[in-house]
Amino acid sequence: MGSTPAWVNRIVGVLVAGCLLVVAQCVYAQGLPAGPEYRSVLGMDSRLAVWIAAQLHLMFAAFVLAVPMFALFIEYLGWRVAKTNPREAQRYDWLAHEMARLLPAAYSLTAITGALLGFLLFTAYPKFMAYMTGIFGPTFVVYPLFFVAETLCLYLWYYTWDRLQGERKWLHLWLGLLLNVFGTIVMFIADAWATFMMTPAGVDQQGALISLYDAVWNPGWMPLNIHRLVANITFGALLCSAYAAYRFLIATREQDRALYDWMGYTGNLIALFTMLFLPFAGYYFGFELFAFSATYGVTLMGGVLSWLFIIQAIVIAVLFIGAAYYSWLGLLRIPGSEAQQRWSPVFNVALISGFVVWATPHTMAASIEESTGGFHPILGALGVMAPKMIAVTLVLVVLYASYLLYRRAGRETTVAWHRQGTTIQWSLVGLTALAITALGVYGYFAPAEVRIKTSIWQIIVLMIGIVATFALDLVLLRGARTVAEVRWGTLPRRGHYVLIMLAFVIVWLMALMGYARSGVRLNWHVYGILQDTSPGAGLPSLGEVAVIITAITFIFFVMLAAAFAISGLAKAPDAASGGDGRAPALAPSGEGA
Repeated sequence: MGSTPAWVNRIVGVLVAGCLLVVAQCVYAQGLPAGPEYRSVLGMDSRLAVWIAAQLHLMFAAFVLAVPMFALFIEYLGWRVAKTNPREAQRYDWLAHEMARLLPAAYSLTAITGALLGFLLFTAYPKFMAYMTGIFGPTFVVYPLFFVAETLCLYLWYYTWDRLQGERKWLHLWLGLLLNVFGTIVMFIADAWATFMMTPAGVDQQGALISLYDAVWNPGWMPLNIHRLVANITFGALLCSAYAAYRFLIATREQDRALYDWMGYTGNLIALFTMLFLPFAGYYFGFELFAFSATYGVTLMGGVLSWLFIIQAIVIAVLFIGAAYYSWLGLLRIPGSEAQQRWSPVFNVALISGFVVWATPHTMAASIEESTGGFHPILGALGVMAPKMIAVTLVLVVLYASYLLYRRAGRETTVAWHRQGTTIQWSLVGLTALAITALGVYGYFAPAEVRIKTSIWQIIVLMIGIVATFALDLVLLRGARTVAEVRWGTLPRRGHYVLIMLAFVIVWLMALMGYARSGVRLNWHVYGILQDTSPGAGLPSLGEVAVIITAITFIFFVMLAAAFAISGLAKAPDAASGGDGRAPALAPSGEGA
């Protein structure tokens, strides 16, 4: 790649400056003089400014955390097959590098928004930040150290890509692994601060620190770590898919379109896979919140924030159905896949029906008088958690079944017992759906403590069903013949518009749920310990929230587009000719499927 461009050096300078600013603010907070609890920042609404800065920082942080994870995995797959199939290995390496190309500029924006957030917090909320520094002071020092380590690994990993090829490829993979380890640690440290505000631990009743370990490992910490890890991968994969869709739409050569079509398919596949686990990670986090304080459950599900979950259900429906629709369109790439295509309308009806149940509120009071009455005879039955758990889990079964059909399209198994095996496989899928439904119906009539256990068993049954049927599918398709090759680059343009739409949806949804997680504390900085008495305390109206998170989404995409444009200033690999020795043309084949 040659010498490092001057703009990269400037970006590194921004990163280091951002880390120094964090450290300086920590030192400043330790010695804050007595003064007002809240300060204005250049006459702005402090809460709104912090809200926008925090959400933008979290979005960029999610992107730069997730992309290296699946880019490293794809690079590893290429390394594994390098000796037996060099052509395929080069395609995997090109794909991993194309994803990694999006990181350097996006990383600088992560640091800039983080530094801005730190400045706003310490300026507008000095007493609150002084308290948080007193609790988490050591982590405030460790955090920038890991951030700098992550930064160094990122640039070494990216700019040594060409040099560490062949026999030295293992060293490049180790750099990528260190990058992901340091990035995950950075996220875990920041999650400790966020969850302490919701589920404080390790302090006495007056809020004085007793145990830093308990303050970090508070009840909400690990559930949020898991939820964010899964959500970030979905988030990053869909943004990479949108980038691939954009490159496909502006491409002028057939071989370019084939490669970017494959990139978009891979990103959507990663997103679909992680979306299977995302609702359960969210439930896990919710269970821990409700166990910590019943007030959280009332506020989120039956109080001021309950309508957010109706909106969330609708937005997630768009997300899931859009990702499934893109997958069904992918069958058009494979000649002779009509047998699989005819299931698409059936699956679509099943998905929509499931989300109708999921989005049904327990009651819809139009006035105070109506709110004191009984529940609707139908809405009341569908509005409780047991039917919703059945609906969302069966939706995931449908998504998984769609993927199984796609794997079969254009391939003919050579296993002698394939008919019996296929019958067993789909019988297991049906049995999984039946068991999930039975557990949900039983939980509907059971006491609350039993209902929670049946919800957990529904998740376990789904995971067992997926593992068992996928293991059987691997055996059935071992040595399968390709009877209809995948024609990469032939996907209708509407499929790529769907990928761009999904990127907007996931960003908007992330902003919505970020508000819900923060807003559930109501007028507390640290729940039950440090109250928010600022003029901006309390919750805005739902309409105001929608306007703000839409504005945040717009700002994020403008900044992300700028980051992608900066990434494009570097010489891109010749996707069609493989001029860099890494990306030969993607011939139509079934290998990428």
